[in-house]
Formats: sequence, structure tokens, C-alpha cells
Amino acid sequence: MNKTKCSNFVALALLICTTAHAEPPPAVLEYRHHMFDAPIMTLANRTVELMFDTVRVEPGKNPARLAKNLRPLEVTYEANGARYSVAEGLARTNTDAFLVIRDGVIVNETYLNRTNERTHFMSYSMAKSLNSLMLGIALDDGHVGSVTDPVTKYVPEVAGTAYEGATLRDVLQMRSGSDWDDNFFQPGPAKDINEQAFMRGDVRFVTAAYSAKRKHPPGTVFNYNTVDAALIGLVVERAVGQPISQYMSRRLWKPAGMESYGFYVLDGPPGVGREFTGGGFNAVLRDYGRIGQLMLDKGMAGRRRIVSIAWVAESTATAPGPDAMPALSLGYAYLWWTLKGTQAFTALGGEGQILLVDPASHTVIVKLSHLPIGPEGARMQTETFAMLKAILVRPPRD
Repeated sequence: MNKTKCSNFVALALLICTTAHAEPPPAVLEYRHHMFDAPIMTLANRTVELMFDTVRVEPGKNPARLAKNLRPLEVTYEANGARYSVAEGLARTNTDAFLVIRDGVIVNETYLNRTNERTHFMSYSMAKSLNSLMLGIALDDGHVGSVTDPVTKYVPEVAGTAYEGATLRDVLQMRSGSDWDDNFFQPGPAKDINEQAFMRGDVRFVTAAYSAKRKHPPGTVFNYNTVDAALIGLVVERAVGQPISQYMSRRLWKPAGMESYGFYVLDGPPGVGREFTGGGFNAVLRDYGRIGQLMLDKGMAGRRRIVSIAWVAESTATAPGPDAMPALSLGYAYLWWTLKGTQAFTALGGEGQILLVDPASHTVIVKLSHLPIGPEGARMQTETFAMLKAILVRPPRD
């Protein structure tokens, strides 16, 4: 794409940044349009590779062993005036897979709804936290100068938009100042770009940033924004000079000893589409757990340093200001959510995907789910956090 010809106007940006390709077959497009419907969520979340163009993040030949000492989670929690066991909670909150790692040892590994250790699960917005990790690695490698660098240093196409004057830190904290409304279930720009990029692969998702309008000064107001996260993914790609899937394979997936490949959904055919880093990453349950263990171990995977101690600390420190998600008392860091009043931090994805890291109890929890959209899903998410906090307060012990 010729950078000098990209316009700040949506229509021209889409015209320039689109490459003609065959329309997805009707049956495939129908699947994509209905993947968020309650009856098929659990299947859709693990069949992404069948129904989308994807690119793999290749693992190495020697996966890192995760020790196991499986035992019951003798923990109960309270929800809606009643007490439930963890097993009951997993069923009540539409869980598909669940993992608890305590002191580096798997103490609970549960697969439900015909999933297993080979199932690749869609992360949805947990992928955003991976962008934070990859930016930290790129910074450690010297490809990125500082989080105080302006975004335009790496993506000049956003000059003159809401991102003019915004730093990488502003975007990592989702304080870019853009007026973006991230609700793609309602008519508006988010729904439009979701249809054009994610569903049809006609345009690159990140081009939405090229026409972003400013609502607040950069760095001042939190606004959850998938375009911000996708822009960080593009910054990493530009800085390192290769697709983020390749860089991730070389600098994270292989050296950290992941046991299976990961993969990204592409927002277009191979060779045209880019990795959808705002929410299109997929992996097996244990490899999500390995990412959490890496963060718990301050950037180490076994004896190998993957990212600096300083980045782990900085990227998971709550930004000042009001809670980013008051209903769950969650703050926000660099594309990671934080549990206010604790050391814990978490990656969160739509439909109840959770990767929770708690340094205080030396615990990593991964919960992959299919929560319904709307109030019932919100109720299940609140109950999920009650259950997870109970596990952290009284973690499993020998």
C-alpha cells in the first residue's frame, strides 16, 4: 500500500486499501454471521480455522513440560444468595475449558462440551493483551524506541486523525482520544468494519484508524477500543519488519515452548489480509496457561527470558483514574485489565474468555466459555469472577 496516498476519508481509504477477491461462499458467510448466536457459540469458538482465512504461529519442536498434580478444587463461592462448588460454577457459566496452574503445576484441567487438549479456542479480546506482550518484546529487541514515541512514527497514515499527537502509551491504555464506539452489534462504524473486514475480508480492519475523529485529548479518557489494539499490532509489524505471526513464532511461541501452533484470523485472503490482532487469536488451553505462567514468572519461560521484568511490571500496572470496568472493579493497564486492590491482572475476551494471573497466590487461571450476549452473559461474568476470586483466596494445596 502506498502510504502517501492513504486518505483520511473512509471511502477513499477503503478503496485504496482493498484488494479484490472472491466473496466467501454463502454457507461460510452464513456461519460467520451467526457465530455469535447462542445455540452455536460453543462450536463456533473452536471451528474458526475451518471457516476463516488464517495464518499460523508455529511452535518449536520441544514443548515445555507442564507438571501435573490434579486434585479437586475444594472451594465454594456465593452467587445470587446461594453457594456453589467450582464444578457447579463451571456448568452455570457455560464453560468449555478450565485450567488452574498453582506454583507452576497444573492442579485442575477440565474440558467440557466435547473439547479436549487439542482444541484451539478463539481468544477474542484476550488477543489484545498479546499485543502488549509483543510490543514489550519489540521494545526489548530495540525495534521500538519507547512507549512515549508518537504513533505516527510507526504508522504515518494516522497523521491528521485522532491519533495525531497520541503516544504508544496513550493507545496501550486505550486513551487515544478517538471517538470510536466499539459496539459492533449496533449500527455504526464498528459494525461496518466488522462486516467488511472480519466477515467478508474486503478491507483491512486497522484502516478504521486512518479516519478516526478526536473526542478527547490523547491520554485523558479511557475508551475501550479494538481499533487502538489493532493499531498496536500494526506498530509491532512495522517496527520489526515482518508479520506479527512470524515475529510471535520466533520470539514467543518457539522459545516459550508452546505445545501446539497458534493462529490468527486474517482480515482478507492469505497474502492480502493482515492478522486481526484486536481479537482473532486462537490457541489450545495449556498454551494460554503458558502465557499466563510467563507473565507470572516476570517474563521468564523456564530458564529463558522472553520479555523484560520491567515490561511485565509496567504493562500490568493500573493506569490512574476511575475504574475502567466499574461493575467488576477492574482497572486498565497496557491492554491488560487489573483487579483493583490486588496484584492480579487479566486478559479478557468476549463470551467469557479469561486468562487471570495472580502473583499473590502464584496462580494462573484460564477459563474459556460461551457466555450469551446481553444481561444474562453479564450475570454469568459477575458470577465467574466471584468463583475465580474464591479460588485465589483459598487456592488448591497439597
